[in-house]
Amino acid sequence: MPDVSVRPATAGDRPVVERLWLMFRHDLSGFRGVPPNPDGALRADRIEAAFARDGWAP
Repeated sequence: MPDVSVRPATAGDRPVVERLWLMFRHDLSGFRGVPPNPDGALRADRIEAAFARDGWAP
């Protein structure tokens, strides 16, 4: 099995983080009862916060 490492995401990682977050939110929506928005989008405010707010880290 390959080694696994964890590191903070960079701005260049954001597209990947956004796609992973979308899949995560989709999977949780059935358990948490939080359906997508009328346009089909899922909440992404935490992604914005993780990349923009002080004290948060993606």
